[in-house]
Amino acid sequence: MTALLFILIVAAVLILLVYWVLNTLHDDKIKPDSYNYNFESASEIAVNDLNEFYLAQNTIKIQISQDGYGMVYWNLSWSKWEQVNTEHSIKPDMRNLVLRVTEAGEQVHYSDMQVRTTAGQYRFRLQPKSAYYVTLGIKRRKLFIPILTSNSIMMYG
Repeated sequence: MTALLFILIVAAVLILLVYWVLNTLHDDKIKPDSYNYNFESASEIAVNDLNEFYLAQNTIKIQISQDGYGMVYWNLSWSKWEQVNTEHSIKPDMRNLVLRVTEAGEQVHYSDMQVRTTAGQYRFRLQPKSAYYVTLGIKRRKLFIPILTSNSIMMYG
């Protein structure tokens, strides 16, 4: 009888201790001030420093810089990289990751550059009266597998 009474008292104390711990955790929440903040959170409309640039995962973007160069920015997630390699039964090798710049002027031609990184940027000279777009992909021998394709830009002049 004494052992049963002891077990009941210890169980009651433990239940009260757990109840007290759970209640004190909820009281420690950080509550925001009631000030009226007017923040914009869209990266498209945020004014960034020239060296500061945000690009979402699995995105490639091309734009014309002020000095007449084309700037390419890309951000490929590691999971997407592995997924494309698996779909095509290719062993993932960063040496196969290339950036293909396609130029359409009087003729259409392209240049491939090994980039060896899933996120980065590249700068190149634009020719007048030509349209450009960029594709990030895998190049093995003569086979090119596109992963990300950018928007098009046009250099007038």
